[in-house]
Amino acid sequence: MDFMNELFRGGLSGKLPYIALFLLLAFMAWRMFGPAPVAAGEVMTPTDAHEKAVKGEGVLVDVRTPQEWQQTGLPASGHAITMHQQGSDFAAQLDKALGGDRSKPLAVICRTGNRTGSLVAPLEKAGYKRVINVAEGMFGGRYGPGWIKSGLPLRKFVAGQTAPTNIAMQR
Repeated sequence: MDFMNELFRGGLSGKLPYIALFLLLAFMAWRMFGPAPVAAGEVMTPTDAHEKAVKGEGVLVDVRTPQEWQQTGLPASGHAITMHQQGSDFAAQLDKALGGDRSKPLAVICRTGNRTGSLVAPLEKAGYKRVINVAEGMFGGRYGPGWIKSGLPLRKFVAGQTAPTNIAMQR
């Protein structure tokens, strides 16, 4: 109680910057470590995405950059199709991975789920019927540990090889 009395002694005018700074820091901490917002669209864990891709029940696509693929490798069961290219080229590569069937489940993964969270709605608007966000991403985040920490298989990035190999598809 002495703290509160001292805080308000002499008025608030000199203390407003400190109060504003405290509130700003509290808000930032809440946004970083508070409850996770609901991810847009359907969400799937990396383990489920891998299992469904291996069984042929969907297509997994890693949408990160080639530099990121070189640093960490790719999901063994995933296609390497960067979202950082012309929209029409991106869609054409997705269509090829889906065998031209936009109604087939399409699971997208990035580093932490931020990019894929914002990618779901535009892909659905472009006609992809079932886009699934692997919201944990490769490195994990507020939705879970991610692909790498879950111990799921990786494959080395080889330029020009976008599709997973049969050996890489084995669990």
